[in-house]
Amino acid sequence: MIATGPELAFDEIEGFGPEGFTQSVCHVDHAEAAGRAFEEFCKNPRPIVIGAVQGASCYGPAYEFAFILDTALRKRKIRDQVPMTFVTSEPYVGHLGLDGVGDTKGLMETNLRERHIKWMTSSKLQKVEDGKMTVEEIADDGSVKAVTELPFGYAMLLPAFRGIPALRGIEGLVNPRGFVIVDKHQRNPAFPNVFGIGVCVAIPPVGKTPVPVGVPKTGFMIESMVTATSHNIANLVRGREPDETGTWNAVCLADFGDSGIAFVAQPQIPPRNVNWSSQGKWVHWAKIAFERYFMHKLRKGTSETFYEKFGMSMLGIDKLKATKKTN
Repeated sequence: MIATGPELAFDEIEGFGPEGFTQSVCHVDHAEAAGRAFEEFCKNPRPIVIGAVQGASCYGPAYEFAFILDTALRKRKIRDQVPMTFVTSEPYVGHLGLDGVGDTKGLMETNLRERHIKWMTSSKLQKVEDGKMTVEEIADDGSVKAVTELPFGYAMLLPAFRGIPALRGIEGLVNPRGFVIVDKHQRNPAFPNVFGIGVCVAIPPVGKTPVPVGVPKTGFMIESMVTATSHNIANLVRGREPDETGTWNAVCLADFGDSGIAFVAQPQIPPRNVNWSSQGKWVHWAKIAFERYFMHKLRKGTSETFYEKFGMSMLGIDKLKATKKTN
């Protein structure tokens, strides 16, 4: 079972990433460094740029980070000194690599507008220098519509992902980006004794976009991959063929520091049976409660409590697709 996660492709853009001039929240060490850099930034407020670069597939944390920073700056009463810009490769705000979920486009645009955060979509990060980044805005036909130099005192943009070096280039196992190719049972077609789960799995984009946009692999979606894979490996051990398929449902809480947006996508990749989103202060408190519950599960070594399974079942959110068994 391959569950390596991705490699962060900061090196694909000059001056990008923690080794360059921008922050990251993709790793615990990165997040701690970003926190320290923010504390220093608050002593000398300047413009902030937040977002996700070309080829990125994880957009939710970029929105969360932008809104959480906005909340933190307002609490410190220095928000008026900090122009903020959200730069993303998405074709529209709230696309999320999923062509939206419910009205995420309208909800995200409204929140950005209300918080005085400007945005740039279909954008490619060309290079980053100390205190300045160069961004290309791409038209629908693929031509460069505009080139903008954005000054910043603090910046955090999510990178594109790729497969880890140990996997890249293995014909039949991975795609050109090094992600593991799997069928509906999470099994690699060329190597039937190999399964892939999580962010290292290859998923094609949901549609053509002016700038490359990847598909996110969210927590509950990955849990459904793991559940299907566990059953299918057990089947192989018993001399049977895999017969379980993950639902790839998504249940997400995006925390904005004082409010947030929740959405449910069943399945995560459209077209969907359920396509719902909502916002409010309740999401912020629900996210805090979930984080505490999740950490409690980790400390106890519990993958799924009976009341979690019951609650999800009552909401019609399952990890495995209902299939007719032949064995």
